[in-house]
Amino acid sequence: MWPYLLLLPACAPTPAPEALAQADDALTDTFEGLHRPIYGVYQLGADRDAIWELLQGSFAGETLTQEYIEHFTTLDTMALEETAIQVIRVDYESIKILDRGADSHQDRFVRIQADWSVGGVVTHQAHKHTRVNRYVAVYTLQETAQGWRITDTHMRDLARVRSVLSAYANDSDFLLDAMPSSGGGLMDPLDMLDAGVGPAPDAEQK
Repeated sequence: MWPYLLLLPACAPTPAPEALAQADDALTDTFEGLHRPIYGVYQLGADRDAIWELLQGSFAGETLTQEYIEHFTTLDTMALEETAIQVIRVDYESIKILDRGADSHQDRFVRIQADWSVGGVVTHQAHKHTRVNRYVAVYTLQETAQGWRITDTHMRDLARVRSVLSAYANDSDFLLDAMPSSGGGLMDPLDMLDAGVGPAPDAEQK
């Protein structure tokens, strides 16, 4: 989602398997409970164990391995380049249930399409600037022994999650005109002041 990606503070909660029998709004809550905590990875630095522990609360299988490799590589490079990301807002424009069922092992799954926006601050060698990015992706949630986990992702916008997470692209990769009309991900002045971005209060009074 930017020079690196904005994206992504504790491990994701483990939703109960019984959630699949509940209404769609309960399933969307289950997804959000798995997805939102991923952004806490940016608070961890290149700490291998902490990154793995956080991500295994949201992902499983090959997807967990892929996400771990991409996040660790990105965070390690960010540290070398004196870059940090502070995620301030994660807003969901929509979360839709596409289908649900059971695989050949009778493990239940649900596919969800999410449209969300992320707002935050990128710091590079003491220079700060804000970023807001929007994503649309399809996620597969699978029932596991540990509860529901994300086992597949498919981006429907410009890039896949792990490509964006490790990108060192310029601003042209971040389409602000694709932001939802609701303004999701946008930060208010207090958010920016708290993050150290924008004019100081005394400057505003002059």
